[in-house]
Amino acid sequence: MAYWYLIPISFFALYVLIAIFVEKRLLRILHKGNAYNYKNYNLQYSGIFRELDEMVRTYSILLTKEREGLKEYYDKFNAIFDTMGAGILVFDNEAILQKTNLKAREIFHSVTLKYGMPLSKILIKSGIKIPAITGIYDVYSKKLKKNLQIIVSKKNNFIILVINDITDYKKMKKTLEDSRHFARLGEILADASHGLKTPIARLKMVFQMYEITKDEKYLKKLENEINNIQNIIKETLELFKMEEVIEEININKIIKDTLKIFQNTYPEITFTIKEKADIYIQSDIALFKSAVANIIQNSVDAVLMKKSKKNITVGIYEKKDGYKLLFCDNGIGMTEEEKARFLKPFFTTKENGTGLGSIFLERFIIFQNAQLSVNSLKGRGTIIKLFFLKK
Repeated sequence: MAYWYLIPISFFALYVLIAIFVEKRLLRILHKGNAYNYKNYNLQYSGIFRELDEMVRTYSILLTKEREGLKEYYDKFNAIFDTMGAGILVFDNEAILQKTNLKAREIFHSVTLKYGMPLSKILIKSGIKIPAITGIYDVYSKKLKKNLQIIVSKKNNFIILVINDITDYKKMKKTLEDSRHFARLGEILADASHGLKTPIARLKMVFQMYEITKDEKYLKKLENEINNIQNIIKETLELFKMEEVIEEININKIIKDTLKIFQNTYPEITFTIKEKADIYIQSDIALFKSAVANIIQNSVDAVLMKKSKKNITVGIYEKKDGYKLLFCDNGIGMTEEEKARFLKPFFTTKENGTGLGSIFLERFIIFQNAQLSVNSLKGRGTIIKLFFLKK
């Protein structure tokens, strides 16, 4: 018990030894590790401290290279990110803006995109109305004066908006559609003089017969020929007046309403509709009505020329990639020449027909990117198939 005072002295001596021989050397090793970062290699060690020194130096070099590599990757990513042709906005899971690229800042030129901006604020300032759910949206912004296609990709912890400026594409598409439309109308007008020759010749002949005979029946025929010419001119002008208005339409309802009108007008004909699908499409309702009415009117004219039972059937079908409409009649049918000229302007087999009704059908086919086929046997009947793709 007389040596109890030696215990604290021993601990103190041990602390001094550790401080002198271990702690100071470890601090110097760490100091040397830092020194290597600044290209200072003057410190020397031996034994275990040299090994520790080498380890620190190695890790320091590796960390430096790793940091430089990550910085290089980050710089490359930013370069690629900023040179992408589409605008990109990256948000966190709370819809707070984290990152944008150069193209996005160009598209949102009137909106200052800042880190931390809420998605809702960006949409309001830019005049864009889209839901913040995964999907593809075509929108027009009055504030930005641009047509945009926005792809929203929503994940668990982030939201990405990919924005394409399709303003020029929309303008070019509209120009091409207008060019095709007016080119076709130009062909129609070029044929107009030829189409008017027959009714004008008949008008002239009827007038001459009236001058010779003074028979009033020729006055009635004269009136019919004048009305026929007026109809040709009126329908030709209508082609220029019509401007397509796209909206959602129900094919079934339009066909049923059209058949009802024909049924009331021609009670001697049996009209049947086979509905195998309920179809909605984006189209121009007036153009579709005109196209359907033209096909049914042709079928009516064909069956009225037969003395047997008169039947007209319309079928509505949905296929995997599109919709099919079948118009069937048991009328007089068509020859191969008549089938080939089915959509030709001013072609008609009716005495007082204008031959312009089929142009509305052709216009719908072009507008809807549809396909039309005609199967017909002279004296047996006709089947017209109209097919258009799903959009």
